[in-house]
Amino acid sequence: MNIFNSVILMRIVVWVLFSLNLLLLYWLNLHAPSMWGWQDTDFTVMHDFNLIDALAIGQFVLLAITIDMVMRKMIARFNQHSKKTKIPEILVQCFSILIYGLISLIGFILLYDHSVSNIIAASGAIGLSIGYVCKDLIADVVNSIVIQTDGLIAINDWIEVPDGGGSQYFQVAQFDRRMVTLRNRFDYLVRIPNTRFLAMSYINLSKQDEDRGSKRTLDIKLDSLNNSEKVLEILNLALESVLDQNKNFVRTYFCGIKTLAEGTVTYRIIYECIPSMKVLTSETFVMRAVLRFLTAAGMNTGSSMEVQTLDKHLSKTSNRLYETYEYSPLKVLSHIEALELSKTASVVSCFKGEQLIRQGEQADSMFLVSEGSLEVKILNKQDQLVTVALLWPGDCVGEMSLLTGAPRSADVFARVDSILIEIKKDNIAPILESNPRLINEISELLTKRQADWASKSGGENAGGLRSQSENLAKKILNFFFNKN
Repeated sequence: MNIFNSVILMRIVVWVLFSLNLLLLYWLNLHAPSMWGWQDTDFTVMHDFNLIDALAIGQFVLLAITIDMVMRKMIARFNQHSKKTKIPEILVQCFSILIYGLISLIGFILLYDHSVSNIIAASGAIGLSIGYVCKDLIADVVNSIVIQTDGLIAINDWIEVPDGGGSQYFQVAQFDRRMVTLRNRFDYLVRIPNTRFLAMSYINLSKQDEDRGSKRTLDIKLDSLNNSEKVLEILNLALESVLDQNKNFVRTYFCGIKTLAEGTVTYRIIYECIPSMKVLTSETFVMRAVLRFLTAAGMNTGSSMEVQTLDKHLSKTSNRLYETYEYSPLKVLSHIEALELSKTASVVSCFKGEQLIRQGEQADSMFLVSEGSLEVKILNKQDQLVTVALLWPGDCVGEMSLLTGAPRSADVFARVDSILIEIKKDNIAPILESNPRLINEISELLTKRQADWASKSGGENAGGLRSQSENLAKKILNFFFNKN
């Protein structure tokens, strides 16, 4: 039942209760000395229990129920119209207890004709005794009212609790009159008394601005022989790619140097993601991007004392292609094939804003991004140049011209200073002939990329991806080996 229907039902019940109160007053006025039943009832005097005595008690019970329902109706109406402040259910229950307690006390005084001062003194003493015995329970109930009335937390909210040098993350699973139940990142339930919860230091991540997330840190240790400025550039670029590729990461990021000790530099990464993202999941996503970018740039992610498995006489170009190809469609190559291809590849430097590829020109090479980032732009239906993709280390561009002889299909610019590995048709032809899997891999990649770019630019994608991929593979075979 929704809130609107509940308010209507309460209104009907209140009118029924008012009617019963009036009917009872009318009946007592006709059949009793007074319409107020308690005026002629005194239980301190010995007499037989009669109908008037029962109706006198019933009058107090009916009055208490009526006042309670009026209170509940007013609160329900308030909660229905209030967008920010809501009166919690536990506070409604406390009001109900207070109403029935006061009506009971008044009824006891009037029906037994006792002194009001004696009754208040006795009830006060009893109240103090009960309060002392149940002080912890009362404190938890009161704090539960504070938690709900102030809107400190709500079900499914995410909170961050400082823990030593780091933080722990919990989701609010439930809270009641005594306990707040939290769910940690391992899906275990943790129950905390309300009094203790209020004393905790925490950040309610779900109550922050919509564009704010859970701010987390990640430390990475690298060899001090690496160029720290270059490392910071790569880390910042890796975080930029994370924000571009995963919508669970939001707002800002920061990379800096934390410590230098024993030949190792500790770099600190600060990023924000949605609170519901598990810590291990977010760290894994960030680390995968960081390792990919560092490896593609030829940075040493281990110790300078480690034995290098790569031939020390290989050129810097060979190292870059060897470390990058596993993130690209060339990953189907064996290590030996990758090393052979790297011997004929060349390094191309591209400054920020420089145009690497021009739409419509003829070319016979493709590029692997080793460092930096590229921006792919095409004309949409309104003849406006729009960005359809960002390319990161490990991505490739220019494959269509290299593999099919078609003119360049997009304009490509360097977003930042970038280093690319150029592979020409004559370099890759022997590899394609001996490894047909690479043709299928590149065909699938190009087909999916064209479909994605077409959707971003407002174009249409004709035909199925499967058939397009097969047609493209035939074009590649025909262009390189004159095979249909």
